[in-house]
Amino acid sequence: MATHPHPTEDAATTAPASRVLETSCPLDCPDACSLEARVENGEVVELSAGKANPLTQGFICSKVRRFPQHMYGSERILHPGIREGAKGEGRFRTLSWDGALGRIQKEIERAIEEEGAESVLPFSYGGSNGLVSDLATDQRFFFRLGASQLARTVCAVPTTMAATGLYGKM
Repeated sequence: MATHPHPTEDAATTAPASRVLETSCPLDCPDACSLEARVENGEVVELSAGKANPLTQGFICSKVRRFPQHMYGSERILHPGIREGAKGEGRFRTLSWDGALGRIQKEIERAIEEEGAESVLPFSYGGSNGLVSDLATDQRFFFRLGASQLARTVCAVPTTMAATGLYGKM
């Protein structure tokens, strides 16, 4: 696996070269799986099922098991990009974080000036967020901005409607 800088690199250099840490899954499914992370030289090299949660003892889903590959894989996106050419061509130019955030800020300001704050529609949902990260700051930001209020169920409601349409009320 490729090595990438870590925000806690100084702390990682003082830790033992190899250790297993008890942790929990960051995803938002209701299982709250306990995990064991094997860390070598400051990098997570393997995730396995922990024993702390009796409900999920000995189980880890394949999505979470592959987290180390996602964290350090060669295809991981490390910098913002802006599309060049037609959509679907897959051509992007790298931007700095300040440049990307500045573009977003300008577009939001333009939309508010030309169409009003309600023309900004927050499009986000829980996704893989857990209780710690879900609705932490984005909801406050869009509320203070005066953006449109969205039910924020861009996946749950359509899925429920499709299931009800297909199978009837459960």
